[in-house]
Amino acid sequence: MHPSGAPGEARRRRSYTPEGLFVITGPGESYGKGSAWVLGDEHGYVQAVLLRDSRAIRPDTLYIENVEVKPDCRGSGHGRALYLKAERFAENIGAEWIQIDSEAEAVGFWSEMGFTETGKVFYAGKTSMVKKIG
Repeated sequence: MHPSGAPGEARRRRSYTPEGLFVITGPGESYGKGSAWVLGDEHGYVQAVLLRDSRAIRPDTLYIENVEVKPDCRGSGHGRALYLKAERFAENIGAEWIQIDSEAEAVGFWSEMGFTETGKVFYAGKTSMVKKIG
């Protein structure tokens, strides 16, 4: 890495992103409900949107659409670390809840991270889960 950071790093930083997390795509310093981001670190990325519609189980909810860890980084705690950065991001933008729709094989992971099932179905074959943050 370049001594002052990776080229373009400054443009990918926002005042609301925690250390080690960058905005790959998304709004600048001004954002609101409906804003969407792709956030990343050296091991993977998170796609998220600040919900503004009836898909939100609770008000002020950040919906995590996807968490993807590079194949060669899986099984080493990088998914957990990336999620924890995304949770800090959610707090920084004022979200009080995080909502996900989990694949069946990942429900255990999300439960360990403090999520509970909502009992609602938004996508067939997925389990809707929420977590209060802050």
